[in-house]
Amino acid sequence: MLSEQGIRPGSINMGRILRNLRYHTNQSKMVTYYRPPIYAKDSYGVETGVVSTAEILLPDLPALIRPALTADYQLEKAGVNIIGAARAYTPNIKTIKGMDNFDQDNNTNFNEIEGWDRLITNHRTIYTVPTSGTSGWASGTADVTFTSDGQALTATLGADYDGSFYYTTSATNTLEADRLRFQIKASGASNIALTYARSFNGATQDSDYKINYAPTSFNIPTGSWMTVDVPFVSGTVASGTSLYDAGTRYAVTVTSGSSFDYEADFRDFQLKISGAADGNTVMVRGIEFYKSIEWHVHSLKEETDAYCIFNCVRTRGRRDSRRRSYG
Repeated sequence: MLSEQGIRPGSINMGRILRNLRYHTNQSKMVTYYRPPIYAKDSYGVETGVVSTAEILLPDLPALIRPALTADYQLEKAGVNIIGAARAYTPNIKTIKGMDNFDQDNNTNFNEIEGWDRLITNHRTIYTVPTSGTSGWASGTADVTFTSDGQALTATLGADYDGSFYYTTSATNTLEADRLRFQIKASGASNIALTYARSFNGATQDSDYKINYAPTSFNIPTGSWMTVDVPFVSGTVASGTSLYDAGTRYAVTVTSGSSFDYEADFRDFQLKISGAADGNTVMVRGIEFYKSIEWHVHSLKEETDAYCIFNCVRTRGRRDSRRRSYG
C-alpha cells in the first residue's frame, strides 16, 4: 500500500490505514501540529512585535512520517545543524477539520496545513512518569486518594479538595528531553480548574528549581481525554505556550525558578487543581518527557478526497553532547 512512490491510486480510507498502522505496527503516530504566531505589520509592511494571530498548537493529528533522511550532521560556523527530509501522509483536509481542535466551527484560525507549518513527532521518550500504579504519588494541600487501572492514575478528591498532588522519584536524567506531554480529564464537575503543572529539576518541591506551566482560566474537560503537549524549555524559558480544547486556545504562562537548570536531574512532577468538590476525580496518564523532531512542511505533493501527502524537511537540530558540554 505504501511505497517510495507513494500510495497506489484507488479508493482508500486513510484514517483507517493510519489507525491500523498505529495499533499493529507503531509506524503511524499522533503528531503535534504547530503554526508559529503571526505578527502584525506596520504601515511599511514590516513585522512588529505585536501578535496578530496566536500560535496554533494542536496535538493528536494522525500521520505517517516516512523519513528519507532523519539526521545528517552538518558542521556550521556556529556549531552543528542537523538536517533531514521526510514524507508525511495524513487524512484528507475534510477529515482533519472534523477532529477536535481542528474543527473550524470552533477554531477559525485553522484552514489547512500550509507551507512551513510544523509536525512535531516523538523521536524518543526520555522519561515516563508512571501512572500504572500509585507508588510515588502523594498529595500536597489537597485531600486525595489515589487509584490506578494499570494505565491511568485517578485522584479522588476529599473534603479538602483544592490543592496539589505530585509524583516524586530519585534523581533521573532528562537532559535530552525538549517537550512534556500528558493526558488529563476530570469527572463529577465541569469546573475543575487546572491551576498549574510543574516539573522540578535539581530538587524536590523547591520552587526555585521548578518550571511552571500556568494556563489561563482552564477547566479540565470531562468525558474525553485532553492531550497537553508543551515545550520543556532547555536553557531559557519561553514567554508562553498554549493549550487547545475543542478549538479554544488557553494561553499558558511559562516561568521558572531562579535555580532551574535543564541539565539538572528530574525529581518531581506536580499538578494543582481548584474549584472542585468532595468526590470529584482528576485522571492523568501518558506523562512523558520526550525528545522531538520538528518536520517543516515544504510542499504539498498530492491532495485527494482520501489523503494528503506532504514533503517535509528538518532544518535544525542539536547534539546533546555539545549542549551538555557548553551549558
